[in-house]
Amino acid sequence: MSVRRILAKTIDTDLEYEAIGIDLAKNCVSAALLTTDGEVVCIDRLDYSELEKSAQALSPTTFAMEPCTEMNYLVQKLEAWGHRCLVIGGKNVQNYVENHYSGQKTDLNDAQALAFLAQDKQLRTIKAKDIEQQKYASLTTLREQYIKQYRQTIVSLKGICQAWGLNISKGISGKAQLKDLIENHAAFPEELRESLVDMVTHAQTTQKVLNKITKTLEVLAKNDKVCQLIQTIPGLGTICSCRLRATIGDIKRFKNPKDFPAYYGLVPRSIATGHNEKKGKITHRGDRTMRSLMVQGAGCVIRLATCGKLKSKHLTKWILKKQKEKMPWGKLVCAVAAKLLRIVRAILISSKPYNPKIAGVAKCSLSKGS
Repeated sequence: MSVRRILAKTIDTDLEYEAIGIDLAKNCVSAALLTTDGEVVCIDRLDYSELEKSAQALSPTTFAMEPCTEMNYLVQKLEAWGHRCLVIGGKNVQNYVENHYSGQKTDLNDAQALAFLAQDKQLRTIKAKDIEQQKYASLTTLREQYIKQYRQTIVSLKGICQAWGLNISKGISGKAQLKDLIENHAAFPEELRESLVDMVTHAQTTQKVLNKITKTLEVLAKNDKVCQLIQTIPGLGTICSCRLRATIGDIKRFKNPKDFPAYYGLVPRSIATGHNEKKGKITHRGDRTMRSLMVQGAGCVIRLATCGKLKSKHLTKWILKKQKEKMPWGKLVCAVAAKLLRIVRAILISSKPYNPKIAGVAKCSLSKGS
């Protein structure tokens, strides 16, 4: 039997609520409020200002929402007012709507699904970022965006120039000589030449902003203990450490070493039926940018191990063993990236810098003092 909805226009702050599910939109939210009497009060449209005003007057309760751009800022405000906030993955909400509301996806159904899912104690939730994490995340995201813009501009510029008989070498891209080459190339029509020079200027400006953001991250990482610890690990530099700083949160919430690489989607998907079990591709869950950075770092570590320049004897031996077994490059990179993340977890929990003598050694094989 379905629960009857009570429609309302505002939140009654005199009542006590077990959970409040809010479906966030750009300018307003849809809310489903579960009262302690078992009633479901639904509000179709509620402005953010009204939600914040009501939240300040409410007695402490649980707010549940899906991850989105406004989520971190709103969670910070609600928690400051004494409320508990849960961020629930969209897939869980989708499955709940499919099973309980016949797949009828509406804002109110999503909000009600969030309110009921907030009462599930076994449900895995998403950790919202604090102000410091949000700062690191925003800067690293901006950096990735400027890198993308710069690459797209240069690739497009080279393609157009090549179509008019001007081949641009790799080393000259984005430099001042490029403008001279374009201005002196007779084949370009006047209407096109000016736009191409503007593209070069745009690429140079983008590169300057990109370098400025990178320097800002370097200064932040230099003054952050977590970033400094992470940078002691081979293959993990300033950008990796800053992105990890933005996404880890409390490292102690990862009870098992394998939980940490799983958080970034670097573990194989398990496919089991009956007594047969096999491993599939990596899950690709979690932060895509961080996973990409870890794969790049793992590639550097593999090259160091192959050349004999990796200081850790045990880690080098493990990588070379995988290569002798003819493990495909993609699998090897993911395996090394997962191992590096396990090392990151170990040094953050112990608050000790990277030790090449014990890196890559199983914990059970170490002495108690290590």
